[in-house]
Amino acid sequence: MLLSIHTLAASQPNPDSPRNIGFYYGKEAPIGNLYAYDWLVLQPSQTTNARLDLLYKGNTHPIAYLSAGEMAFTDQAVQGMQSDWVLGENTAWKSYVLDIRKESVRDFMVEQLVAPAMARGFKGVFLDTLDSHLLTAEGRENPEAFAEAQGLLIATIRERFPDSLIIINRGFHLPESVHKKVDALAFESWRNGFEAGGRRYYEVSDQDREWLAGQLSHWREKHPELPVIAIDYTRSEDDAFELSKQLRQDGFIPYVSDHNLNRLGPTNPVVKKRHVLVYHDLPEAETDRSAAHRRLGIVLERLGLVPVYRSLEQPFPTEPVTDRYVGIVTWWETDARKSRFCRWAGKAQSTGFPVVLFGLRPTATQCNKLMQSRRTAAPQGELKVSKDHPSMGNFESTRIPSAAFDPLPQPGAANSWLTVTDASGARFMPVYTHAQGAVATTGFIFEKGPDDQAYWLFDPFAFLKEALKLSDFPAIDSTTESGRRILTAHIDGDGLVSRAELPGRPLGSEAIQQKILQVYDIPHTLSVIEAETSPKGLYPDVSAEAEASARSMFRMDQVEVASHSYSHPFFWAMLEGDTRAAPKLDETLYGYSMEVPRYTPLINREINDSIAYINRRLAPKNKPASVFLWTGDARPGPEALRAVRELGLVNVNGGDTHPLPFDSELAGVWPDARPIGDELQVYAPVMNENVYTNLWTGPFFGYRNVIESFKILESHHRLKPIGIYYHFYSGTKPEAIQALKEIYDYALSQPVTPLYLSDYAKRVQGQYYSALLQPAPNSYRWRGARAPSTVRISQNQFPDMARSQGVAGYHDVGDVRFVHLAGNDPLLVLAPEPSPGPMLDSANAELVDWQRSRKNGRWHLQFELKGYQPLDFALSGTSECRVRGTKLSQNTSNDLLHFRSGTQQAGRFDMECR
Repeated sequence: MLLSIHTLAASQPNPDSPRNIGFYYGKEAPIGNLYAYDWLVLQPSQTTNARLDLLYKGNTHPIAYLSAGEMAFTDQAVQGMQSDWVLGENTAWKSYVLDIRKESVRDFMVEQLVAPAMARGFKGVFLDTLDSHLLTAEGRENPEAFAEAQGLLIATIRERFPDSLIIINRGFHLPESVHKKVDALAFESWRNGFEAGGRRYYEVSDQDREWLAGQLSHWREKHPELPVIAIDYTRSEDDAFELSKQLRQDGFIPYVSDHNLNRLGPTNPVVKKRHVLVYHDLPEAETDRSAAHRRLGIVLERLGLVPVYRSLEQPFPTEPVTDRYVGIVTWWETDARKSRFCRWAGKAQSTGFPVVLFGLRPTATQCNKLMQSRRTAAPQGELKVSKDHPSMGNFESTRIPSAAFDPLPQPGAANSWLTVTDASGARFMPVYTHAQGAVATTGFIFEKGPDDQAYWLFDPFAFLKEALKLSDFPAIDSTTESGRRILTAHIDGDGLVSRAELPGRPLGSEAIQQKILQVYDIPHTLSVIEAETSPKGLYPDVSAEAEASARSMFRMDQVEVASHSYSHPFFWAMLEGDTRAAPKLDETLYGYSMEVPRYTPLINREINDSIAYINRRLAPKNKPASVFLWTGDARPGPEALRAVRELGLVNVNGGDTHPLPFDSELAGVWPDARPIGDELQVYAPVMNENVYTNLWTGPFFGYRNVIESFKILESHHRLKPIGIYYHFYSGTKPEAIQALKEIYDYALSQPVTPLYLSDYAKRVQGQYYSALLQPAPNSYRWRGARAPSTVRISQNQFPDMARSQGVAGYHDVGDVRFVHLAGNDPLLVLAPEPSPGPMLDSANAELVDWQRSRKNGRWHLQFELKGYQPLDFALSGTSECRVRGTKLSQNTSNDLLHFRSGTQQAGRFDMECR
């Protein structure tokens, strides 16, 4: 037996073979977790088209599960099954055994199962149950006929879909001529298996493993370069890691899960969990209105986590949660017992899984255990306050309530952040962490003000990090590029046709082009509303002038093209049939959309057709529209988001980030994005002038206050980029134009890296559509839609420049260290001490490539920058550098070597430093 296993282990796949292959038959796992697999077998009925598209864009090949020998009793395809196709039943798995010898069965599989899966976006098939015929008398009597038929099925799939991946489960009985058409072989139960009939997990005997080794020897001999996948089963998630490691040592690509294949199997490198399950108690359609989203979302994102929001009205997950989430966070806003939730969450918490409760205290007694509280009671009289954490009453507000009118927890063993004692001497803890989570009770989270204003009483970043037991790890960042704050500028199309209060009465867009775009030469994203500019729209007399203005702006070098819809819908949920999302027509400010005669807004007309109009009539041929900017309430549903994604565009707008000194600060910062299933809405970094001018009623210079918002966002550990966002109607008022000039002047006086809005949106997508892998302790890689260009780390960590790859340096802002990454597959290794030698401190451009080496006592740097202004960058760790072949001015200040170019906005640099 030892000889057989040694032989298997010695035959390894080639280096280009997939390292991790998964078999996930559920549907509840966040898509980010799934990027850890190179190939991923999925059930077509459980997988959305969005998931297929997004996985493949992130270099994970989705493969369709196909039972080639059976069909489940409950499978929808059973409706197309003919009675003479059935040979028998597999009672253990509740399925029919099919007669694959029949050509009609094979045709059905190819035409009704395989072809539709490929059309949807699957990149291959996994053929299971190839030995099911042995459950029947006919199959046992004539196995050769079934093997021949299976070979014909595989040959047909290979011929019809020559680029597809084909994995077979076992199939040891198939001839070599069939094996040649296959890309990988899988088998089950090498060390641990599951018996469906007895519903039990078991250890595989040495005798059974010896038999498997003999069956595998032919495949290993003839196809040593192709993957062999061992699928084993364990009840325990903890056991899966050790078993997976053992299977890999045995020479296989391992996948270890539960018997339903709903638990995510371990990978190598291992996945660092970042997703957090966030519950609220508003209706599902109101997720973005919940405190869990609008108050906590940004905190979770900046901790490096990916929030997955669920309403208490939705069914509870039926799949495991501890395999994919770091914990559960809730925020209760309605008075409900929550007993069902507490029972469900308590099961996970009993395994050591953190559960964090914000907001109203659940009234059900079952929830006391979830809070680790012996009892809850209402305090009597005035409260004496004990601040047990340095940030408590010392964050945004110092006003801790001196009275409480609702029952408060009285936990046993807990780490108190705030203790209050009532007039009777009874002690309560409104805010505390404990071994299995935390509690923060309404009344002691914020100081509340009028008009939904709120000021945090304690540091929510530190609280959640402690409550969820988060270790330090690099967090993907969307605020910073090459150490400098990202600067974006985008304009919604509203008011393009309005006349400016300027000499000659130009269009608002013409005033913006002359006064702003031609003066501030940075990337801009400009949009139009088709019904405003089209000759078939609402203003045909102005159309020729409006379209000429749009064409002129779109031709500018540093402008990207966007659509702001056809008729400017104000309530996007209505376009997907949810009439509850909008007020009555006579209660709206502007109606449901622009009043286009005989037209009711439709998704295809608003998105697809408006993009087609712009590309056909306005955009340069080499610069089609690349962004869709949401209108109105900016609350699109999944179908609208799907339409934009399938066009290959990014979507932006929405949220309500506008912190101000006289308004909410951190509590007024919305998250970067709103996930809806696998779709993702990217919010505007900061809100537009409409918010700062009282819905454009004045004062029209009010948008200058956004500068205060930019400052607040920077002071809170750089929560957002500088996002200049307004409408063309700002070009109609001289005082609004002056405000814009002040805003641009301020923004460009700061150390910034200007980027297009689409660049920003892709960085936000990269946070949600990625997996963080750990090849070794303190070592990190990413897989997904986009490799990060910046990550945040704590200032007690440094990038190990010698062991890292694609890491150029770092820059500190406040308490945060921003690390610069380059390339499609950076490797970041962290160390407790700084590395010697030159590195990039910051630049006003995107870092495309970075190479550093040391020869003959000198450091050699080769790197590439791509920007939109004359290049300006600084190096640390060196006092002298010689630039080869490029003329740059340089000077030294604050221990940094600064370089500037008079005109060059991009380039590759070769330097020798000491």
